[in-house]
Amino acid sequence: MMTMVNLAVPTIGSHFGVSAHIQSWTVMAFFLASVAFMIPMSRVSDLYGKKKIFIFGIVVVLLSSVATAASPTFEILLASRAFSGIGTACISLTSVSMIAQVYPSAQKGLPLAINTMCIYIGASLGPGLGGLLTDMFGWRVMFLSIIPFCVLALAMIMRFKYELRTAKGEPFDAKGSLLYGIGIVVLMYGVITLPDALSPIFITAGALLLVVFLHSQMRAKYPVLMLSLFSGRTFRRSTFATFLNYGSAYAVLFSLSLYLQYIGGMGPGTAGLIILAQPAIQAVITPFAGRLSDKIDPRILTTSGMIMMCIGTLLMISLTEELMMLQVYMILITTGCGYALFSAPNTNVIMSSVSVKNYSESSGVLSLMRQVGMMTSIAVVMCMISVFLGTTTVVTPDVFGEFIQSIRYSFAVCFVLAVIGCFMTWFSKDKNVTPGVSNH
Repeated sequence: MMTMVNLAVPTIGSHFGVSAHIQSWTVMAFFLASVAFMIPMSRVSDLYGKKKIFIFGIVVVLLSSVATAASPTFEILLASRAFSGIGTACISLTSVSMIAQVYPSAQKGLPLAINTMCIYIGASLGPGLGGLLTDMFGWRVMFLSIIPFCVLALAMIMRFKYELRTAKGEPFDAKGSLLYGIGIVVLMYGVITLPDALSPIFITAGALLLVVFLHSQMRAKYPVLMLSLFSGRTFRRSTFATFLNYGSAYAVLFSLSLYLQYIGGMGPGTAGLIILAQPAIQAVITPFAGRLSDKIDPRILTTSGMIMMCIGTLLMISLTEELMMLQVYMILITTGCGYALFSAPNTNVIMSSVSVKNYSESSGVLSLMRQVGMMTSIAVVMCMISVFLGTTTVVTPDVFGEFIQSIRYSFAVCFVLAVIGCFMTWFSKDKNVTPGVSNH
């Protein structure tokens, strides 16, 4: 659903008559809701069972997708997309946690890689399928296409035999959850709306709320977020590297979808078939990278992945007003390899550095960093579009130059994130942590 929507954003924006900046909220509403519920739902899954929360997530995604397809206004569409983000958060955080808890410590690499591969296969289907459905039947049918996948997912998870509750009977930290949810939404809203005059106020207010949240977690007997997780360098730096990885390159597909449709004059279907090259490469390479992370130092793989992101962002900076298909494919290949080499090995490192009791919190933090990274990447692009085109301008040939400039400056920022990520992954190892083997 995430990669599908990227290709349909211009069509949806045109249908509701909104600008390039405003139509990007089709993606951002999803991410805001997702990050707001990621940490609280990880705690809920420990209290009531990970399987139950996984099922709840699927049902929410199904119903919200139907609501999105039936949306009569852009505002209702955004609300429906937000609920879809909540459902996706439930699925994302519980899937990794369940796999990590079921498989032995020294054998997590391949199962986690298969999980990541399945995500990438879904991402591979998204652009092509979404583009074709939008071209042939309209964007509303695209959202309805998720129904059979949700039904199949429900049938499969029902066969899972374990409930996996690690905090049964403990209280839920409602105050901490509320502080976190409001704080992260206000903060990210400020980042997304840059360079609006009120953005610094939202950023400051959100940051202060998160400081209060962290203070409350230090004093809580049963916190919604276990801050002690961040005491280990491996966990701390590897989770931050997740943010940098997705923050540096997630907007590549979003930007290229706009580039191919605006500069290349392509329809959503054609653009989607081209863009699926990136997740297809990820799906092929990821299982090998995950299995290899059980045998060699994962830092070699994760740092190599970040170096590939550096190359991909540099190629994005050099795009011009003339359609450059060879360069587009090079960008898709390098960033696809970057994700594949980084994602599964980094997940293996994170889940091997914590105890079984903290799998849900760790999975929630991992998913949160991934989602915040994605949202930050899109926010950078939206900010630059606002700077160069304004918030109400529709992209036409008259402003192609400004559009390309917004892409170049966006990925200059993303390149810096990728460079920092290279250092963060290579210097992430605790002295007492053995690659692929849990120390708990």
